[in-house]
Amino acid sequence: MRNFLSLVLIGVAIIGGAHVASALPTTKECALQDIYFAMSCANQMREFGSKVSQLDANDQGELKEFKKSCNSLDNCFKNMCKPFLQHEDITTAFSTAKTYCEVIDYVHGDFKECGDKLDEAKSTCFDDWDPFLDEDDLKDKKKIEENCKNFFGKDQCMKKEITAQCGQKDWESFRDHFIKIDEDIMKQCNLKKMFT
Repeated sequence: MRNFLSLVLIGVAIIGGAHVASALPTTKECALQDIYFAMSCANQMREFGSKVSQLDANDQGELKEFKKSCNSLDNCFKNMCKPFLQHEDITTAFSTAKTYCEVIDYVHGDFKECGDKLDEAKSTCFDDWDPFLDEDDLKDKKKIEENCKNFFGKDQCMKKEITAQCGQKDWESFRDHFIKIDEDIMKQCNLKKMFT
């Protein structure tokens, strides 16, 4: 699980910051202050990537600052001049950041107690769980199909391990949380249809 979180942040920082800065629309499409705002958002995206790479998720102070960064990026996306939002790379970068924020918030919030139990049990399924595809893999239909089929681990091992270590209620909460992320942000799989 921790491996995929580290990989996601690299794409967020590089793709997001670079594409916001390079996709500046003309001043006819957006006011000058909108362009400055977008450049500020590009900087925030870069800073977000470096903060994430050094995040100690066990430090409550760092988690609080991380959440502020997530809220700031969300504000950027919601208030950016419309022509910026027509660039797929920009919307992908912000969606990736939002996904990362949602996952960190959940795993170190509502799911923390169960996650600690899985760590104590040395769950290889939980440690190796990597449900999100990178940008290149998202272009390969076979990889997407395979990833969706095994979204909760090979042979649905996450269901088995969470149920065994934490109970059915925690499994359902975990499943439902990631189904919602898939529906609202990622849109890679139809997890609701597959797993409910």
